[in-house]
Amino acid sequence: MNDIQTGKFESQGWSGPGQRRNSTAHRDSDAQVIYTHRQRAMSVALPSKSETITEKVEMEESVEGVVGTPQTEITTMMTPHDPSVPYENGYQFPPKHSAKQATIIGLRSFGKWVITPFGFLLTLYALNIVAWGGMLFLILIHATPAMAHPSYNDDYSGAKIWLEITAQILNALFCVTGIGLIPWRFRDLWYLLKWRLRKDHHGLRRLAGIHRDWFRLQGSQEIDINYHPATDPLPANVDDAALALPVSRSPDAPLTGERASPSKYWFLDFVIWMFVFNTLLQIVLNGFMWGMNRFHRPGAVVGLLISLACIVASAAGYLIFREGKRVKKVEGVPVSAEDQELLKQMREKDAAAAAV
Repeated sequence: MNDIQTGKFESQGWSGPGQRRNSTAHRDSDAQVIYTHRQRAMSVALPSKSETITEKVEMEESVEGVVGTPQTEITTMMTPHDPSVPYENGYQFPPKHSAKQATIIGLRSFGKWVITPFGFLLTLYALNIVAWGGMLFLILIHATPAMAHPSYNDDYSGAKIWLEITAQILNALFCVTGIGLIPWRFRDLWYLLKWRLRKDHHGLRRLAGIHRDWFRLQGSQEIDINYHPATDPLPANVDDAALALPVSRSPDAPLTGERASPSKYWFLDFVIWMFVFNTLLQIVLNGFMWGMNRFHRPGAVVGLLISLACIVASAAGYLIFREGKRVKKVEGVPVSAEDQELLKQMREKDAAAAAV
């Protein structure tokens, strides 16, 4: 909902390539508006890059035959780009939506997605987790008196029997991700070990291509901002280590004209190992759930394994979300046609107000 409300997602979806083409072709009528925004931004000193640049200016003066070379050192503190001001190439982040608009956009998008095969299956999977998880919760808090015969604590009561059925169904549902994603998770682990243990940089570049949505290699920020990896030849004077493998999986040309800074490499280790631990914990949990009956299975151990499996998977997911948000904040997100029209109207309104 946060991405929808901030205008990063629309019900019609995105058109990344088209947005990149249009971002550098802003209209002549917008030129004065962009200039006005730039003039306003100067009052609060909002440059476009977050780094400190030190420039040394050497001047030679000749006064009555005397040559002097005084040096002046100028230090400029650069701050992040103001998202409300268009970039030099005409790109501007989408406007924020109200909670009502965000809800409508989200429902429209979900309606189109759920009728796809993958969307339908994933929705069905999520609903099963919610339904069976809710039933398990109701039994645990003794909110099902019809099952309490002769008592909730009796091993042969309806509550105890359905508690076991519900737990086994939920465990099977968790296996869909914990066990079903083993090929992809251990593929990532193989590339990681090749890079860390054998110093094979190709492993790191492979991982950069797989996790291109949130991970950036060292040196990737120096690549030409107009380079399109899927269609353009290899850029000159760029180290291959800054490009993903295959090269077509390298980051696309940034919409803002600025590339995100490199990621911390230990983030990649953390994400991959957390997902691997999630799989290993699920395997151990399966051993208890399927290898022991409900009379002898230690409930505390089962609860601990479920908690740890959820924690490690959530930690990896949160890091991916946070880094992906950082990259989008710098490189931009595609803007729908509706939002582009809204931005144009906002700029025209501001220009008219400034003219008055």
